[in-house]
Amino acid sequence: MLVLAPNPDKAWAERYLLLTSPLWIAAVATVVLTGVLRGWDDGDYLMFSCATAAPAALGPLLVRDRPDRHRPWWSCHWFKFNLWVAILVAFGTYFGTAYFFDLMGMRYAFGAQWTFQSNVVGRTGSTVPVFMYPLTHAYFATYFAVLVTLDRTLRARLRPGPIGGALIVFALAYGIAFAETFFMATDLMTDLFHYEQHEKMLAWGSFGYAAYFVVGLPMMRRLDEHATDWSVGRVVIEALASCMAILCLLEVWAQLVGPL
Repeated sequence: MLVLAPNPDKAWAERYLLLTSPLWIAAVATVVLTGVLRGWDDGDYLMFSCATAAPAALGPLLVRDRPDRHRPWWSCHWFKFNLWVAILVAFGTYFGTAYFFDLMGMRYAFGAQWTFQSNVVGRTGSTVPVFMYPLTHAYFATYFAVLVTLDRTLRARLRPGPIGGALIVFALAYGIAFAETFFMATDLMTDLFHYEQHEKMLAWGSFGYAAYFVVGLPMMRRLDEHATDWSVGRVVIEALASCMAILCLLEVWAQLVGPL
């Protein structure tokens, strides 16, 4: 059984995110399996991606019996969690995608005209569709809710110590990176999204992708863990610091492993 946070507000947010995550998973699976997304234009893609992110980002506002309902929404854990994720997603999608294009062989072919990415970072000139920003928010909200609760549960069960705790973080980070590539870069999506060296991406590229979670998991774990006392300013500063640390790890991976 998963061990939720000792802070009731954070525990509620974790439970809520875990219970609502199947909504976006089912939606993505449906449009992929049916192939309906191949007939979409930019507006359709953006509307769908915003709908997938809405349960995590805005859904808690509609829940009347949550424990933090009497406090301002900006001081609630669910909002600070989403703010942290949004900053990481904005950094990763705008800047970090270049590492996936240039070094990991990732290719988009959605035909989207609305794109937004750095015009300085990256050598291939590949573009990032705007709809990837809210869609990635849905993914990462689930990833970090799962990672933090699994990490806490394993630590409570195993009492691993500092080295063992670091190994847990690394294993979980690599596992989630590997799992996303395995389940998303499938034959059903080859004409829209694929990796040129799929097997190498799974085995070695997952180490690079794991940088987001190797850094993000320990940082997110601390957010309001025992009491709701983090200010919005602190969340922003810590999220930005996480982005810089991720960038450094991506560079380490690029020097040691990439390009695939």
